[in-house]
Amino acid sequence: MTEKYHIRTLRLKIYPFGEGKKVVKNRVYQISNDAWKAANWIVSGQSFNDTLVRRLYARKKIDAKNDKVGVEQVEKEFKDFFGTKRQATTERDIKEMFPNIPPCVTNPLNQVVVSSYKKEKSDMLMGKRSLRSYKQGMPFTVTKTSVVLFEDEDKHGTQWKLNREECLYFHIAYGRDKGNYKETITKILNNELDYAAPQIQVKKGNFYLLLPIKDVQQNIKLDSELSVGIDLGVAVPAYVALSKGKARKAVGSSADFLHNRLQIQRRKRGLQKSLRITSGGHGREKKSFALKRMEDKERNFAKTYNHMVSRNVVDFAIKNKAGVIKLEFLKGFSREEPDGFILRNWSYFELQTMIEYKAKRAGIEVVKIDPYHTSQICSSCGHYETGQRDKQTFKCANCGEKLHADHNAALNIARSQNIVTKKEQCQYHKVMKAVA
Repeated sequence: MTEKYHIRTLRLKIYPFGEGKKVVKNRVYQISNDAWKAANWIVSGQSFNDTLVRRLYARKKIDAKNDKVGVEQVEKEFKDFFGTKRQATTERDIKEMFPNIPPCVTNPLNQVVVSSYKKEKSDMLMGKRSLRSYKQGMPFTVTKTSVVLFEDEDKHGTQWKLNREECLYFHIAYGRDKGNYKETITKILNNELDYAAPQIQVKKGNFYLLLPIKDVQQNIKLDSELSVGIDLGVAVPAYVALSKGKARKAVGSSADFLHNRLQIQRRKRGLQKSLRITSGGHGREKKSFALKRMEDKERNFAKTYNHMVSRNVVDFAIKNKAGVIKLEFLKGFSREEPDGFILRNWSYFELQTMIEYKAKRAGIEVVKIDPYHTSQICSSCGHYETGQRDKQTFKCANCGEKLHADHNAALNIARSQNIVTKKEQCQYHKVMKAVA
């Protein structure tokens, strides 16, 4: 039986060592600075190629969907003129434009950027998004064979082979190692774990190795008929309940979350006001740095809190052997909901994404359900009537069932069969559209 894997990425801080560490630093800075420029060259080059081919179709009056012979003829003309196929043109170009980027970077960089471009191309043609832009400091993929991990006495390190003659050496800094990264690297060195093509990133003067680890999916016996419903609420960030039985759990407190996040936002506004009266010079530069640091602090706090909530949610499902996790489809509803303030400050999409990938590790299926009336319907008898929910208490006007409001909503979500994949399928969206 073929083992199933899931990918988790370790973010390892690395630093050069030895007498030539300054040379190593300058070389990494050089590659990083060229990589984002090359990425933009690739995406604009692919867009140019597609535009050119579409113009040829139009001039020759070729129906790209039905005229297979005409399409093949245009592709042949393109290859004859440029000397290669569409995808390969940009890889060849960046090797000429940026000779300091080694082949272990140009090849995977072209593949990753072209792959992203192809996924987004249909949305760009429909005007739903613009051409992707890559920024300085972006992580860039390198070939797996170019990165070799090693053990140096009591330290772990990595060798980055740029070509046959040039190698860069780094030690790994684990810090407090809350994620047990050192243990994971030890398992890789002992051939107990494998990894995929890594990435290198330069951020704020530090070097990072982003290492995708191939973890064997946990072999947990799960009940595919048992679901966990998650109500993402205001007073309680995540209230979880089983579709059968009485097991339930309230995860986190929005009061604690908002107290900390809003405090950071107040400090940010104070710095922004100070910048208005600062004309320029070192004072403005110093305050701008402080503002950026505060923005990073707010973002890191929200991300850490979402990690905590998502971990608790998935652990609840594993403990109760639930094979399915059900979430409300919330994409696109933040401005329409009465709780827009909490939605703006919570990063629900990020929380749902974290729940999804953590659940996938355990082999738990995650589905989205229509959020229409999940908070107002009685989970016992299915009766709907306005006014049944009063803040944190739900009392059914039909059967008299009395529950915590978030518990009632979580039960409705867990038992719902209204699975949706896009906003247009949601009844709430249909009702709002009809009213408008």
